[in-house]
Amino acid sequence: MVIQLGDRTIEVASATLELYHLYAEEAGWNLDAHLAGTGEHVALEGRVRTPALPGPSELVVWYVDAPRVITIDGVHGTLAAGDPLPRITVTGLGEGRVRIAGSLVLHWSALSGATTRDYPIELALDAALVT
Repeated sequence: MVIQLGDRTIEVASATLELYHLYAEEAGWNLDAHLAGTGEHVALEGRVRTPALPGPSELVVWYVDAPRVITIDGVHGTLAAGDPLPRITVTGLGEGRVRIAGSLVLHWSALSGATTRDYPIELALDAALVT
């Protein structure tokens, strides 16, 4: 189970996917993945068409809650979902577990506002399911 943030590949210590509003046309979701040995985590949220599971289903990323600040070439910046909204896949594994996989291209903006660029994240992890 790993997450690749830019050029860094990091093992995932634990992850949770919360699905809510399951009886609506679109459910909401929050993914929180804690990275091994770093104290960092990746937190994303968005929407998914219902029924989301057993899947595979597309999780549409609307917000990037963490990491809050990413440093590229010594410049601090923030991440956001761009246009089109990025998507990853969720598949039920049974027994309260899901697999999350996919490649995201997020929008990185320097805190100064002077520079922007694409920032890739690759996800390949299993997560506990909370509904």
